[in-house]
Amino acid sequence: MATIIYEPTGKAREYSELAANLYTGCAHACKYCYCPSIMRKSLQDWSESHHARTNVINQFKRDAEKATIEQKEKELLFSFMSDCYQNEESAFLTRQALLICEQNNFKKVNVLTKAGFRAVNDFDIFQRNRDWKFGSTIVMRNEELREYWEPGAPSIQSRYEAVKIAHSKGIFTWISIEPVIDTEEALKVIYDLIPFVNFWKIGKLNHMKEVEEKINWNKFHYDVLQILKNQKYMIKKDLLKYEPLKN
Repeated sequence: MATIIYEPTGKAREYSELAANLYTGCAHACKYCYCPSIMRKSLQDWSESHHARTNVINQFKRDAEKATIEQKEKELLFSFMSDCYQNEESAFLTRQALLICEQNNFKKVNVLTKAGFRAVNDFDIFQRNRDWKFGSTIVMRNEELREYWEPGAPSIQSRYEAVKIAHSKGIFTWISIEPVIDTEEALKVIYDLIPFVNFWKIGKLNHMKEVEEKINWNKFHYDVLQILKNQKYMIKKDLLKYEPLKN
């Protein structure tokens, strides 16, 4: 029987000690997504064959009930392998899973999504659990650029508004700026949302050599540090390798 709650390894470990993937595949069809290659699928197959994992809520409940006190103190992320609010079905399943986490006293549940407004319906649960976090992946401001790189994902504006609503309700908010496609666009997101964000996680682009090589990662690292010098943030290891230089 499949285990839904698991301990990530490798680079994913930087983000969370525990994770849960309720869904397989993702309708957002982001061109930079690493999941299809991990699952040995094409991006088209990955984005068109999205579905809930078999008996996923019952299995998630079993995992949650078996979790130790120590595990319940660790951060649990939804999710690495797909977006937990990508459509109405996934949003329904995510709410059930969040309620199970609440019932089983998970202390540090963390959601990362591009889905914007769909997640707002669950903010009541986050408000009851003060150490839970709401995160959004936003790597650009320009909507035309978003349509090219993230053709199936909700608009940037919907993500901005969801973060602002969460902030207004006293929910801990964080932004994942990774992968970075355009450094100027990424910096615009930081400038726009600084008043509404409690924590930032900044990375770079990987697995797309032709785009990566055109970017001055040293300067981007420097610029990020200048903007976020009075904020709470984490620079991911891939970007930390590049010494922060102004030029």
